[in-house]
Amino acid sequence: MTTRVEAAGYEWSTLGENIARGQSDAASVMNSWMNSPGHRANILNCSFKELGVGVHFGDGGPWWTQDFGASR
Repeated sequence: MTTRVEAAGYEWSTLGENIARGQSDAASVMNSWMNSPGHRANILNCSFKELGVGVHFGDGGPWWTQDFGASR
């Protein structure tokens, strides 16, 4: 993850990421993340000040991501 973030020019002090595959809509993936202790911890972590989200509808997916960070 750090390689992608740094390649995008983001100067970070802390990072986190949630990834999921297969849920059909945003409500379903959020429900899955909120019922997973590690993913929920990322979502509720007050150290993260910025968020990027994405979904890719392709083979084996859809693939969902949340990238969390705080800049330097």
